[in-house]
Amino acid sequence: MRRAVSTSVIACTLAALLCGPHALARETAPTALARALAPAGYTAVPMTRHGDAHLTVSVRINDVAGTFILDTGAGRTVIDRAAQSRFDQGRATRAGGRATGAGGSGMAIRALPGNRLRIGDYRDDAFTVHFLALDHVNAAFSQRGEAPVDGVIGADILERGGAVIDYPNLRLYLRTPAAAQPAASSPSSNEQR
Repeated sequence: MRRAVSTSVIACTLAALLCGPHALARETAPTALARALAPAGYTAVPMTRHGDAHLTVSVRINDVAGTFILDTGAGRTVIDRAAQSRFDQGRATRAGGRATGAGGSGMAIRALPGNRLRIGDYRDDAFTVHFLALDHVNAAFSQRGEAPVDGVIGADILERGGAVIDYPNLRLYLRTPAAAQPAASSPSSNEQR
């Protein structure tokens, strides 16, 4: 009996050490953060590691699912030109300028306004999609044996959604922007002085 108790105590102690505070902190942290952000309208979006460094999220544009890299350094959200036909619903795009970034400069961008974007519970029903060749990005992933991505989530969505990134727990918190407020009336002549 004494030996059985010792083995049980050792097993419980080992389990507590391996699964104890670290596992508990990891399990409650997203819940605690979610609870703190919920009153401001935030919801959690799961992120996935893509390779050893990149984080991805599942995105729906015009009800088409895609995998997008989360890139806080990207100025705007873009879809790979190679995936354009999946997302543009056959609508014509317009010139959207030129991009400069880690992949080079002077890369042509195509734009398509009036799209439905969903990232978890985040929604934008008038989102302008930008298409940009991401060949260099997906070629690098391919060389490392990783799956290609459909696009990049950039600062336009991250700022508009008030993004909070929880790296340890792989959660992106976003809130759908409130309906646009009517423009403030212009000040009276007395207020202008």
